[in-house]
Amino acid sequence: MQRIKGLLFAAALATFSLPGWAKVAVAEVKAQVYDSYVKLGGTVIPFKKVTLTAQSAGQINYLAGEEGDRFKKGTLLASIDDSALLAKRKAAYAQWQRAAAAYQNAITMYNRELWAPQSKTPMPGMGLPSMFDQMFSRPMSEAMDITDYDAARRADLIAARNRIKEALAQMEAARAQIEEIDVLLRYTKLLAPFDGVIVKKFVEVGDTVQPGQPIMDFAKSNHLSIEVNVPVSLMGAIEKGRIFQASINHGTPINVRVAQIFPVADDKQHTVKVKFDIPLGARAAPGMYAEVYLPNPQSNNLKFPVVPESAIVRRGSLPAVYVVDPKTGEVHMKIVRLSQQGKNGYHLVLSGLRAGEKVILDPPPNIHSGMVYRDGQLLEPQPAEGDDNQDEHDDD
Repeated sequence: MQRIKGLLFAAALATFSLPGWAKVAVAEVKAQVYDSYVKLGGTVIPFKKVTLTAQSAGQINYLAGEEGDRFKKGTLLASIDDSALLAKRKAAYAQWQRAAAAYQNAITMYNRELWAPQSKTPMPGMGLPSMFDQMFSRPMSEAMDITDYDAARRADLIAARNRIKEALAQMEAARAQIEEIDVLLRYTKLLAPFDGVIVKKFVEVGDTVQPGQPIMDFAKSNHLSIEVNVPVSLMGAIEKGRIFQASINHGTPINVRVAQIFPVADDKQHTVKVKFDIPLGARAAPGMYAEVYLPNPQSNNLKFPVVPESAIVRRGSLPAVYVVDPKTGEVHMKIVRLSQQGKNGYHLVLSGLRAGEKVILDPPPNIHSGMVYRDGQLLEPQPAEGDDNQDEHDDD
């Protein structure tokens, strides 16, 4: 019986002395200045967003894609039926052609008057009447100041020039009408102003629209920003290009950069609109809720212990850390009270831990208080010698 108990004791002793885990790391708890932060809510917005509206009345005959589809700059996104405008353009072009013909005819008549004045055209007829008119009637009427043929010629030239100007004005009016219709025709085609995505459509194919009616929202969503109304009292820490922490939908904190500060404050809410650029690759979409952490100017700059996220375990709803005794290496679990997550993934500890203590990073799943940390390994505790002697007395 004693032999069996001795064998069992040796096996248990061997089990206790074996290292139970792979190597683990420890970190010393540091103390950092804790600046009180104010959490401000905002909205994720696209870097650029436009609302495409109808510039002419008509029926929608084409819409490209659905919400979420991406398009390159210059791609046709929507079009309005332009058959009525095309008919008006044909009529305006016909007016221009008629005015052009009148212009050519006026130039011809002017040249004719210039080289063959009507005032010097002989009287119709043959023989003696015509000869009498050329030799006696015109010279006598001009000598007696009855008729001024030079003045009549000048009047005919002026009338011919006026007919040229009138025809030219008709051509310009027709050309202006054509250009106006061409502008309206361009308005029937809505093109993508930049590389982006359709955010929202307000109409469908077949709908009749009027000038100014929204067709769709188009946004450049590969670059996102957070728009926040910052109280005037917190604007002292805001400057363009400065980095702050933010979270989107209560997710992992990210760094955001001040991109734009609006120059005028809201006189009713006493806030200033500020835009923060979100880094590329962040899990965000337009319309999501976001929070930005800004320093509170009334902070007292208190120092608090900080621990990395990898050192924290959660037993139920309470966060805890495993602390190593500096003398014995014994591991103890401590319940801690955490504040909001600080910089670089570290948590601020309000109570339960002191600066200078050492905590285990990435604790194994089966870790428990009483284990011993030695040479980078976690070991089960060794049995005390007093317990061995007591067993021998029990055997006796």
